[in-house]
Amino acid sequence: MTEDLKHLEYDWYGGAIPANIQIGEDVYIDSSYAFAMFLSAKKPGLIMGKASGAYNRSTFAIGPHGRIDIGAYTCLNNTYLVCNDRVTIGAHCLFSWGVVVTDIPSGINCPVVNRRQALRAASQNSNRWLPPPDESMPVLIEDNVWIGFGSVILPGVTLGEGSIVGCKTIISEDVPPYSVIVGDPARVIRRLNPVTDRC
Repeated sequence: MTEDLKHLEYDWYGGAIPANIQIGEDVYIDSSYAFAMFLSAKKPGLIMGKASGAYNRSTFAIGPHGRIDIGAYTCLNNTYLVCNDRVTIGAHCLFSWGVVVTDIPSGINCPVVNRRQALRAASQNSNRWLPPPDESMPVLIEDNVWIGFGSVILPGVTLGEGSIVGCKTIISEDVPPYSVIVGDPARVIRRLNPVTDRC
């Protein structure tokens, strides 16, 4: 795939690949529908590294100020990425279906007036992007991370290199490198040795 490609020849969806996306060699995107909520004005708003892929209806919901970087050989399988500032994903990562990664806080503890202002701003915007009521908090997922299906990575989190996240796990705090973490609330159940614990 080349950087000047605007449409995917095999695509069932009539949309196009946004112009401000930087796509590496041998990247696979199953449909331009992944960008139906892509509103980033950044240049680039998304970087997909060599041989990375967005499969099975993965979605990039990126706000006007957002940017996502995806490392080489990383596989997103029906993954939902929500970004208003910055999400960085390393190389050789594997995201199972139904994973959500977001840098946008829920706004639950935000004053009601802030939430109302956000709704008003969205109603007056042609793209209907709902600005976050709180400050976005960047997410960093380091190299060689595996994330099980249905897991959620919340704002401000760093997932350390070589970590494994169990299915349906909610990550709200930083995870040390080479940790196996599961549950809600999440807990580390094992530490991996990067030299001896190899697949």
